[in-house]
Amino acid sequence: MALLITSSNDETHSPHSLNSTLKMASSAAPDANAAVAYSTFDSLRLGRAAQSVVARVIRFWDSRNINKNGEFMGITILLLDELDSVIHGFIPANRASHYRSDLKTGSIVRLDRFEVARVAHMYKITEHQFLIRFIASTRIVEVQTDAPVIKFDKFMVRHHDHLQVLANTNLELPDVVGEIQSVQGSDLKNNAATSRVVVRFLIERNVTVYFSLWDEAASTFRGFLKAEDKSNSVMLVTTVNPKLFGGSMYLNSTQGTKFFFDTSIPEITKFVSSVGATTAQAYTCVDTLQGINKKELVSIGDLNSFISNSNEQTQEADFLCKAQIVSVIQENGWSFVSCTGCHKKMEKRGTSLICSRCETPDVTGVVRFRVELAVDDGKDSATFVVFDKEMTKLTKREAAVLALDEDSNGGEDYLPSCLEELTGKELVFQIRVTPFNFTPKHRTFTVSTITEEITMENHSKEHIGNTLPNRGGDLGLAASSSGPSVLGDKIGENADAEKKRKRGRE
Repeated sequence: MALLITSSNDETHSPHSLNSTLKMASSAAPDANAAVAYSTFDSLRLGRAAQSVVARVIRFWDSRNINKNGEFMGITILLLDELDSVIHGFIPANRASHYRSDLKTGSIVRLDRFEVARVAHMYKITEHQFLIRFIASTRIVEVQTDAPVIKFDKFMVRHHDHLQVLANTNLELPDVVGEIQSVQGSDLKNNAATSRVVVRFLIERNVTVYFSLWDEAASTFRGFLKAEDKSNSVMLVTTVNPKLFGGSMYLNSTQGTKFFFDTSIPEITKFVSSVGATTAQAYTCVDTLQGINKKELVSIGDLNSFISNSNEQTQEADFLCKAQIVSVIQENGWSFVSCTGCHKKMEKRGTSLICSRCETPDVTGVVRFRVELAVDDGKDSATFVVFDKEMTKLTKREAAVLALDEDSNGGEDYLPSCLEELTGKELVFQIRVTPFNFTPKHRTFTVSTITEEITMENHSKEHIGNTLPNRGGDLGLAASSSGPSVLGDKIGENADAEKKRKRGRE
């Protein structure tokens, strides 16, 4: 469909007439008295044929390649035409500086001499099958007056059922509406910080997801919190990546994620009506910069969720966890030789043991416990690491003495009977969470104390409810507690290997 634009002196006026003053992105301005035809998005043709469109710039952002250290790829644009159709535009990196100054959110522009291509089948941000690519000859013109009537925005909102279908496929980056239930992150009122912020987000009645904000999105959201404006708890977020893990839904921000709180937006109005929410609902903010100092009773699932959904800058925190020992994992042995000077593990070089920290030939070594325990609390499993002091108290034996028995009982495959006898015991472990646990490759939790009973006066989970999500986190950080734990995914195979080893000795 081609629409005719005529000058104000033409006797026959098209309903799409642009009797306008035009601001040119290039040096040459068009003849204001010439008839200029333009197309709607639905009538565009593939290729570089002479085509023009008139549309509103509703959003744009810088696109970067996260696999190449954030290399700048270009500018992504969303354009909306008068028929309420949205199309994806793209300005390559080598042309971005030429066109950037002409991009203004909300402006109505005319584009000429561009390339029309098919959109990729992954990471779609519109429902249109084509995209507009800026080439060397492309011109952008801002329509100053008498522009066609075009809405100010349009969103690609998806609901829970649809998000479940899209999850883990990377087919679409949809928009989502929800109510903020709580916010957790480090240094929440510092909008210069870009570390992760986790939002507990109600997207339908009785359907809550965890929404992780990264990089610029995290910084922008901190700006809202810094302004201390919590008058609107219902927000519409754009261009998110849904993940389904362990049966639970998680959302991740992308480079195109923007936030909208305007209660007049139809999608927000509809959400408020459907769930009975109030746009001014107060929500809790937990700033983990100060750390969490209470010793709370938690499940293994809570620990996994805390690691998955807390910020990597969280300071040390202690939790109590009651679990049963399934087996002693022998993959990394049960002891190590420690430097008597600094207690660091000594390294073997040739026939000698050397401490890389002390770097002196005068140091000596002593055998100490380092035992990996496969534990289970009835719902979830993990690997707990117990060091010398607590293991000596638990077994009432010293590692150095047991090491002598190892030499006379088959070497490295030998597992002392006092360690074998731990299997089946239910104990209370005090877990020390450190910055190490917030790295993607962490696999264990360090035990600082072991008791047979819970000794704290108050182990209510009220505090945890404000800080720990009920289920897992983002793909790549840790598994959800209902799925195979990244902290204990070798437990099963190690337990089987342990049984085989015992049968072999018998």
